Amino acid sequence: MGKFILGTNYWASHAGTNMWKDWKPETVKKDLAILRENGVEYLRVFPIWPDFQPVEPFFNNKLKEYRMADGSLPPNPWYLDPVMLDRFQDFCRIAQDKGMKLIVGLLTGWMSGRRFIPSALYEKNLFADPTALYFEQLFIKGFVTALKQENVIYAWDLGNECNCMDEAHRREEAYSWTSIVTNAIKAVDGNRPVVSGMHSLTLEGIWNIQDQGEITDILTTHPYPLWVEHCRFDRTASQRTLLHATAQTQYYATIGHRKCLVEEIGTMGPMLCDEETAAGFLKVNLWSNWANGAAGVMWWCAHDQSQLSFPPYDWNMCERELGMVDINGRPKPVLLEMKAFQEQMDNLGLSLPYRETDGVCILSQGQDHWGIAYMTYVLAKQAGLTLDFAYCEQELPESGLYFLPSVCMAAMSKRSYDRLKERIKGGAALYLSADDGFFTEFEELTGFRIKDSRQAQERGSFEWAGDKLEYSRNVRRSLVKGRGRILAEDENKEPLFCMAEYGKGKVYFLNFPMEAMLLAKENGLEQSYYRLYQTIAEAVLQKKELRCENPYTGITYHRGKEKKYAVIVNYSGQEQNPRLKVDPSCLIRIVYGNSELIEPFGAVVLEIVR
Repeated sequence: MGKFILGTNYWASHAGTNMWKDWKPETVKKDLAILRENGVEYLRVFPIWPDFQPVEPFFNNKLKEYRMADGSLPPNPWYLDPVMLDRFQDFCRIAQDKGMKLIVGLLTGWMSGRRFIPSALYEKNLFADPTALYFEQLFIKGFVTALKQENVIYAWDLGNECNCMDEAHRREEAYSWTSIVTNAIKAVDGNRPVVSGMHSLTLEGIWNIQDQGEITDILTTHPYPLWVEHCRFDRTASQRTLLHATAQTQYYATIGHRKCLVEEIGTMGPMLCDEETAAGFLKVNLWSNWANGAAGVMWWCAHDQSQLSFPPYDWNMCERELGMVDINGRPKPVLLEMKAFQEQMDNLGLSLPYRETDGVCILSQGQDHWGIAYMTYVLAKQAGLTLDFAYCEQELPESGLYFLPSVCMAAMSKRSYDRLKERIKGGAALYLSADDGFFTEFEELTGFRIKDSRQAQERGSFEWAGDKLEYSRNVRRSLVKGRGRILAEDENKEPLFCMAEYGKGKVYFLNFPMEAMLLAKENGLEQSYYRLYQTIAEAVLQKKELRCENPYTGITYHRGKEKKYAVIVNYSGQEQNPRLKVDPSCLIRIVYGNSELIEPFGAVVLEIVR
């Protein structure tokens, strides 16, 4: 899978975002020494845009010219401050001496809730105004030209959450800006990867996962439970929260067809959880994202900043205590956890083959794509499955198992619908749960006819696998059985969960939007809804040499040319017995951990031998 990035986002401990103006190399050396001693190899760093390109407009009765902020003529064609470039080069040498690598966020015009842009660009749209685009390209070409010989630089990042530094009005605008910036980088340095650096991308919106995946080389997630929708409904140490970063990162990676880096992650300080809980949160995210094929994990951020008294730190209390190191230079438990993981990786010496995929979750038009993807992913993990994602209007990946969850009104184009039906006729299984979605040839597909329907805020319960499960829905459909089979009924003895043969395949229909329902259901994922997924995927699960029966553990399978591995992660703050079920024809060799009792937030690595 390639080297797994272990790192943090870095601002100097004494100065935060003022580090380039208040440059203290001895402090930086001490900072980096502490980080490197504790397992941090990669730093994401930020040349603050107006510090490095302090360009201002000068007027007579109209705009006369652009100069540097002090009124001097530009010292180079790029309007870059040579003192700042020298300081960044000094920083590169310090990082090189410590054996570290850098991801450089080029256009840092947004940081921790504050905009940083040159005064020449005030009141200009940074994504569309020609003057803004001109100076952005000058900045990138000049900076990359000056620094590209530094071997310590691993990748160029477009900038820090650039989609937050101004407003793009159309998808075409965001696409064009990303292309312009990426092309400017690659025109000067075509050897390093370009990292997206974006925050909260979507499938159908302006800043688009598909577009970022097409244009850049590495996608990024910033999966903070506090800020990402649907992710703080349960406790920090809950399975729902602990799976957030893995689910979102795989959602981006498989929709965008790129490797994806957990570029910023954190618990947002002691008002949300204590240091030990934060360390457990990082621990499980290291194991889980490693096992599931992420490019790496980077914490936000390196140092606490509670002593700083300028914007953004004196604006936002939530920005001050997020570090791996406190203001006294003490490594916090999160940093010690990263060190422990790095040592475990070194001891393992294992180049883990990429994870196998059991099925594809198809996201349909008009729904809450991230929320539905998130709940589907967690349920699948509980069921012992690993899913990829696809948007319904993308090319449909080959699979024997498809999930089409919580479908809304428009669903998908006829072209996509016909393509999916052909896959099912060919032998694949389809799970379909409906919100207010429309499906042509519904009876042909599901084996049931809709006799009547109405809008209804309806709640009820049903029996499944010995458990009583609740349901809620906004549309009540009265189904009449045709060739299909009823698997579960509601309390009125009406079909709720059904199955029908469709060509060589099978279609499972759930008459309520389970995934959408669970988004707002407190502790819903602690109930056994995942057993519905196990029923749908039984043919897939039966072929596994090794299965986990404990829903609080998640398993991935990794088949190399010579060996096959399984990684089991404990998504809870308690010890868990994964309750392994092993094919009698196989032997299991423990590579790391305890296969009968996995420590809180921990993992076990197994080799499967036939």
